[in-house]
Amino acid sequence: MRNINLDKKRGFTLLELIIGMVILVTAIVSLIAAYIGCFTLNQSARNLTIAINDGQTVMEEIRKTNIPDSITSQDWTTWASTNPPDGGGCNRLENESITVTYPSGIAATPLQVLVTVNWKEKNRTRSTQLVTLISER
Repeated sequence: MRNINLDKKRGFTLLELIIGMVILVTAIVSLIAAYIGCFTLNQSARNLTIAINDGQTVMEEIRKTNIPDSITSQDWTTWASTNPPDGGGCNRLENESITVTYPSGIAATPLQVLVTVNWKEKNRTRSTQLVTLISER
């Protein structure tokens, strides 16, 4: 004697297969989107790290100069974009520019120095700033 109900329950129905495929495709698309998002964040963090390092390179060269008149008379934008040994070689990012300003004025004691690094990332301008105070030794 054969049980008819047992024969009907073998395997998956077409509807069950379609639902399983939809779940699988959704999971794969979500994983790909997460991977692309992580890749984008990694690239952005890498660019920010490079920009901060370039700003620190300029800041360290300013610190080594020591005399405020020499600091304020130097063209730091040109120095940063010139390759070593005459400069810092800092233009490693797309459309990177480094500017040095003195918010408290060039005669202030201590001298406030603001280094701004701008660069282009995915058709947007990004920026970071470093600030310090310098006095004569």
